[in-house]
Amino acid sequence: MNRLCLLGCVLLLAACREKAPDEGAIRVSVKYGTFKPACVRVEAKDANGHQEATDILSSEFKNAEKNEVLVAVRRKADWDATLDLTVSSYAEADGDRCSGEAVERFTNAALTIVPKEYTRFDVELKAVDADGDGSPSGIEWAGTSDCDETKGDVRPGAVEKCDTTIDYDCDGKFACEDFDCSAKTCTDGDLCNTDKRCIGVGTSAQCGGGTPKCTQSAGQCQPTVTCEAATGLCIDGNVQVGAACDPGNPCMTDGRCTADKQCEGTLKTCTTPTSPDCQESTGTCNPTNGTCVYDPKPVTTSCEDGNVCHEPGFCDGNGTCIGTDTPCPPVECKTAAGCTANNSCIYSGDPAQLNLPCSLDGSGTPRVCTATGQCVAFPYTPSNFDPNGIPGGELGELRTTGAVVFDTDAESWTPSNVGPDTSQLTLKTVPQGGGAPDILLIPVRTLALGGELRIVGSRPVILAVYGDATLDHDILASGRIVNGAPAPGAGGNQQCSSSQGKTGTFSGSQGGGGGGAGGATAGTNGGDGFNASNSRGAAGLQQPLVFTPLLGGCAGGPGGGSGNAAGGLGGAGGGAFQISVARTLTVGKALSVSGGGGLGGKASASPAHSAGGGGGGSGGRIALEAFQVNLTSTARLTANGGGGGEGAGAGTLAANPGENGASGSEDSDSSANGGAGSATTGGNGGSGGTSSLPSPGNNGTTVVLGNGGGGGGGGAAGSIYLRSVRSCTQASGHVISPASTGGCQPL
Repeated sequence: MNRLCLLGCVLLLAACREKAPDEGAIRVSVKYGTFKPACVRVEAKDANGHQEATDILSSEFKNAEKNEVLVAVRRKADWDATLDLTVSSYAEADGDRCSGEAVERFTNAALTIVPKEYTRFDVELKAVDADGDGSPSGIEWAGTSDCDETKGDVRPGAVEKCDTTIDYDCDGKFACEDFDCSAKTCTDGDLCNTDKRCIGVGTSAQCGGGTPKCTQSAGQCQPTVTCEAATGLCIDGNVQVGAACDPGNPCMTDGRCTADKQCEGTLKTCTTPTSPDCQESTGTCNPTNGTCVYDPKPVTTSCEDGNVCHEPGFCDGNGTCIGTDTPCPPVECKTAAGCTANNSCIYSGDPAQLNLPCSLDGSGTPRVCTATGQCVAFPYTPSNFDPNGIPGGELGELRTTGAVVFDTDAESWTPSNVGPDTSQLTLKTVPQGGGAPDILLIPVRTLALGGELRIVGSRPVILAVYGDATLDHDILASGRIVNGAPAPGAGGNQQCSSSQGKTGTFSGSQGGGGGGAGGATAGTNGGDGFNASNSRGAAGLQQPLVFTPLLGGCAGGPGGGSGNAAGGLGGAGGGAFQISVARTLTVGKALSVSGGGGLGGKASASPAHSAGGGGGGSGGRIALEAFQVNLTSTARLTANGGGGGEGAGAGTLAANPGENGASGSEDSDSSANGGAGSATTGGNGGSGGTSSLPSPGNNGTTVVLGNGGGGGGGGAAGSIYLRSVRSCTQASGHVISPASTGGCQPL
């Protein structure tokens, strides 16, 4: 056996001898199998903190064929008699020292050293290295074990090869999925592509790219080249005889491949001139572009140019036939589009004449051109009346010279001296049926207002203009408070039923506020009296959002009251009017059907009674329609709801009536305020609706010896309908309240 006695720099080692030193020693035997450690470390320490170690490199192993290393460890005189001894094997060494992780470690924690004797410590390594590459396996340790003991070039730390399926460096990855192979040359068994490289990182990496080994020969009629996958050989296919090809000569047609890899064609013939009457029947082929060139016939040759709207003519000497025009006579609203035979013209609508005046009809009615080329009274079908049922003799002029009020019931104009010449007007009644009020239709050639036009009465109005109309004065059919009483606009408060605000009740000396009227939305509830819960009037329901029949807004509900403490009357509904213009309608002022404000509740001091305020009236309906609707920056289209009246307040020796609610604005989108400020304990009226919903009336309150009635609910906004055949123009600054419906959208 090889024995090595250690003494000196790390562990004190005695000279090799059979006789043990006086202090005693440990004889360590390290046996190994196929794995020969690169280094063995022996460490000793005692309980007093003495500790020393030494490393023995594999080059220092003697008689390595016996696979054993003997080490004698001598105890120093000042060391304890009991030692801890650890033997470790390593697969790596750095200079004269062991390095890396220990492959195996064996410890005896209580070796007693007998003076003048050797104490044995035998260690047998379990690691194996069947392929002799110096990398161990067969044990668990902190380092990486050899992953294949049959191949000496497969071991941890080996250079990875990227073109096989072997994991050379034992890191669990092989070929392209190994990070060491990124972008390196690889192969995946594909013999038909060269210079392939690893693409990607990790398990998703693939061997790709590369250059095909076999390339197709340039040119036509070449056989298809394929690659044999098993051998990588390039194999020529058969030539496709008869396959289409390009002979390279524009004057050759029907190119086809021959067996000798050539492209042959048929010489092009020129026997179909484009103008047989003025070109020779046989031509020549131009080799630069393949077109046929035909010589022209003389200018004296008669011909027909193929246009059925032309008479026969003569050739121009350049191969073109010049026929003689047979022009079509002009037709209003139309343009000539061709003919089916000489003097038989075809016409279509002329876009240039669209909506321009054309001839009057037999009765003298003005007419305009449509897109289809018709000459009609209106280029669209207006709502609620038939424009073709009114003869021209009934179309007058509506001209005013100042502010005027028109009453649709009396059919009167006040003051008459600034109103229109009634002899120039025809007023027509249009029944609506179903209990809805009749419409008063005023058909005119001209609408020219010299001042504000206010429309009152129970019937709505249609102004039908057979031409253009520019509105630079207000047209108003709003609900108002006149001489302390609600006054509806023309056609307002008609056929309202469930859309009218409900009446508040009187109980416990106070009345509830009336409900606001419904319009394009529902109205809102009134407020309760202070001591009278559930005394409020309910909101009117939403009206149907249609423009046939043409109906105005509805009245708000009266406030609850009794005797001298009468409830405030509900605000009046806005009216309804329609303006239908055959051509262009330009609006530059206010058109309004806003609802009226509810009246404030009354009060009496003895007995102390306080009534509720009336609900606001709802806005009515405006319908504007024309071929072209233009809204200027000063246009104001409003159908706002009225504000509710304030509830009254009463107490001992005090009686304060409520304030009236404001009527809906005729020229802005501001909400009408409910009545407030006159009766301390009376509930404030709700604000009227615009594009926003109306608000409910407030409940009555109390102070010392005084109680109040509820405020009226706000009336809902009405409806505005805009219709324009051609897209509307709406200048910045115009006002539409509430938002309009129909096909006239802002630009």
